[in-house]
Amino acid sequence: MELKSGTMVIPANGHDICNYLARYGVANCQIQAVLGISGRLDYDRLKRAFRLSVDAEPVFGCQFVEDEQPYWKRRDKIDDLEFCAFEEAENPEDAIRKFIERPLDMDNDPMVKAKLIRSWTDDILCIKVNHACCDGTGVKEYIRTLADIYSAMRNDGSCYIPESRIAGRKDQDRMFDNLGVDPESAWNPFQDAPWVPWPFPWKSYGDNDITYTISRFTEREFRNIKKFAKKNGATINDLLLTAYYRSMFELCKVPCGIPMDISSTIDLRRYLPGSRTNAIRNFSGGFTTRIPREQDESFKGTLYRIIYTVKAIKEKIPGLQNALGAERVEKMNFILLREYMKTLGELNETANRRLVFGGGLCYPGLSNLGLISDSIIRFGKTAVTDAYIIGPAVRMPGFLLLAGTYNNRMSLGAAYYLNSVSSEDVEKLLDKIRKELIENCL
Repeated sequence: MELKSGTMVIPANGHDICNYLARYGVANCQIQAVLGISGRLDYDRLKRAFRLSVDAEPVFGCQFVEDEQPYWKRRDKIDDLEFCAFEEAENPEDAIRKFIERPLDMDNDPMVKAKLIRSWTDDILCIKVNHACCDGTGVKEYIRTLADIYSAMRNDGSCYIPESRIAGRKDQDRMFDNLGVDPESAWNPFQDAPWVPWPFPWKSYGDNDITYTISRFTEREFRNIKKFAKKNGATINDLLLTAYYRSMFELCKVPCGIPMDISSTIDLRRYLPGSRTNAIRNFSGGFTTRIPREQDESFKGTLYRIIYTVKAIKEKIPGLQNALGAERVEKMNFILLREYMKTLGELNETANRRLVFGGGLCYPGLSNLGLISDSIIRFGKTAVTDAYIIGPAVRMPGFLLLAGTYNNRMSLGAAYYLNSVSSEDVEKLLDKIRKELIENCL
């Protein structure tokens, strides 16, 4: 932390700034997790764990302060904030949906908000995180941190003080040092070719309300997918990309021979010694695959083209240009950058409203978080038996699918703006992807 006007603050890094500015016509900037609990959690103990979690990871107890060089500032009267609410629900699925569809107040709410939903038999813990302070991997880390704090606390109210972790520049510096990259000279804004957009069944530009669709794979189905991946020298991400491409080819009626793009996120922690940052934060990049549709191609045929394409990309340090770009954003005048993004968002909205009649352009993306946890998460003696994560809702022409796996169950879902695309079309896309994977990975 640094000292600013007598207050301890955390500098905002370039990744934080980009995600914060995404509010201007790009996305709703929130990541959400749903944890199925086998049994009951102690609500009072859970509330104390949430309060202590913002001491363990101080960025969650901060507000983003807009300045020429923006920063995170510790919130005033933090003990008065409600991080976690409670609800007894006769229809827990309806309660989950209402929680997910209710947006964060990006300026006034804490960086993390939660609700413990109590059904007749079990509890469900829903967590909502502001994407400006951390990415999907950060949300996974936060869930583990919260569970560890809850487990370390005593029911008798004894004081427990978690160790505090502070984010800073060391992660970027360690990454560039590990890669042998000079961030000043390695930046190449023209390295990535422009995306090729897809036709997509948009209905309208939509409003600010969101909804979501999620598809779940059973333990048996996921086991078959893993076996098929191993047998064919593929990753789960290769299979997801293959099914995504084939489903989009069909849904969007793409002609053969035209190379089409899908972007994928990549965790930049892979380039750090130990693959772990000093504290929970944003540290993600991306890469783009480009393949054409081929007439009457088999699933394996598409898969092998994906494997070859992704392998070639991974030989060139994917995500590096995103990290280098974030370095440059960090050095810009934030106030000028914010005004530019506001204007750009307004122009995009006007253009999209004109282009959307009968469909429009789409830039699809995939974010595979992998394992939400490689072991069963426990709050004390109480186990989390099920978990899935919902990604940010991205405004048209963007569209994001997010995948994650917990306890041998994979989930694939999308949050999107209400009325911009029909739930039927999103469900159709997810059903096609699911069918591609289940029927071909036997």
